[in-house]
Amino acid sequence: MHPRVLLIDDDPNLIRLVEHQLGLANFDVSSATTGAEALRNFESESPDAIVLDLQLPDMPGKELLRRFHVEAPQAPVVVLTAQTDLDQVVECMRLGALDYVQKPFDETRLITSVRNACKQGALLSRLEKLTQELRQGEGFDSILGRSAATRRSIELFGRAAQSGVTVLLQGGSGTGKEVAARAIHAESSRRSAAFVPINCGAIPEGLIEAELFGHEKGAYTGADTARAGCFERAEGGTIFLDEIGELRIDLQVRLLRVLQERVVQRIGSARLQPVDVRVIAATNTNLKAAVAAGTLREDLYYRLAVFPIELPALKDREGDITLLAESFVQRFAAQHGKPIEGLSKEARSALESYDWPGNVRELENVLERAIILEDGGQVSVTSLPEDIAQGYASAMSGVVPGGGCADRVPDFTRATAGPGRPGAGARGSGKSELRPEDIVPLAELEKRIIRQALEITGWNVQETASRLGLGRATVYRKMDRFGLKPNR
Repeated sequence: MHPRVLLIDDDPNLIRLVEHQLGLANFDVSSATTGAEALRNFESESPDAIVLDLQLPDMPGKELLRRFHVEAPQAPVVVLTAQTDLDQVVECMRLGALDYVQKPFDETRLITSVRNACKQGALLSRLEKLTQELRQGEGFDSILGRSAATRRSIELFGRAAQSGVTVLLQGGSGTGKEVAARAIHAESSRRSAAFVPINCGAIPEGLIEAELFGHEKGAYTGADTARAGCFERAEGGTIFLDEIGELRIDLQVRLLRVLQERVVQRIGSARLQPVDVRVIAATNTNLKAAVAAGTLREDLYYRLAVFPIELPALKDREGDITLLAESFVQRFAAQHGKPIEGLSKEARSALESYDWPGNVRELENVLERAIILEDGGQVSVTSLPEDIAQGYASAMSGVVPGGGCADRVPDFTRATAGPGRPGAGARGSGKSELRPEDIVPLAELEKRIIRQALEITGWNVQETASRLGLGRATVYRKMDRFGLKPNR
């Protein structure tokens, strides 16, 4: 396709001339003689470049230039005018014009200017597309999940993103605290500046102060050059302080000063450096308990916990396990070049039945391992870790993990055999004489096991989940699926 050019000029003769010249240079040209017509054409045609005369009958060309720049800053404009005032040129450039061609113009000069404008417009459009894709990969669209717990978290992330408030993300290991922090940053007004993560528990004690606040040349042995710290590198953006509860007590004082006064002081420097940084902290420990134990300053805690958000454990994200698992399968299958499409029914049930103490990170690791081991077209139970596969097999066979009520689980296959049926005589003979039609579906076995466990525990879901080795949300989900209710 040829580049599209919108020509705006009130002189019909000049329009015919420029249309002819640009047409010979393989441009598709449309024209407008008024500002109003130009705006209509611009909206309907989305041109790759605009050639604009400043003298129009219904509105100043500068006003039209300003509107183009506001509504579509990626659309390059070449100003075409007989005026020679240098201040006029500067004003047009300030309003967003890419180039300025004076009448009477040289044909080669105009064509070159329009061609350069189209190239720049294409580059800017590509950059905008890539930026949007990047934001989609890091914004709230990157957080998979349809559960009520996930939706509530995303709602809170959105509230946090709309302000510059300090956020404290709390949740177990692997719940996605850094993913959440990146999403908040990507959806905030600071998205174009840096996101700087630092794990306060992973950096050696002797280096954490310099990493956070920077140092001057010669501040200590080995400081051969001056270096900016994380707060300076995050200027205008966001700093993510992961595992904030691991920060040394003496450094907590310095961090408190940054939060209160918005200044940092490099090691070895007397100068205070102003910083404009949004702080998001995260922890998998109880910070209130740390305050009580004296390992975290109380004033720092209240500075950090302005907007606390609790990230739910994976076992409490009803319905999200399969959604996340399918996403990981697609990613790792492509990454490792394996022709694997999705999960088998049994593998899906096994994943949903597991408690996931390591949360999303554990699920991700389990699925990558499964993709590497799997030789079939789907991830099967045999590709899952032994504890997940055995837990599922035990639940399906009526063997209750931990022995809580296993001795009271009946043999359901034999229980289906009535008087005189082959199954009834199997007890005395020691030989199984069951017929294929006597086999009970796994779903029915699962329903009976869960119902019996609930009855034994007096319909105490928490105890039932513990006895069966399942998550509480999983038991609720299966109760709903099988229609299990007391006295039913």
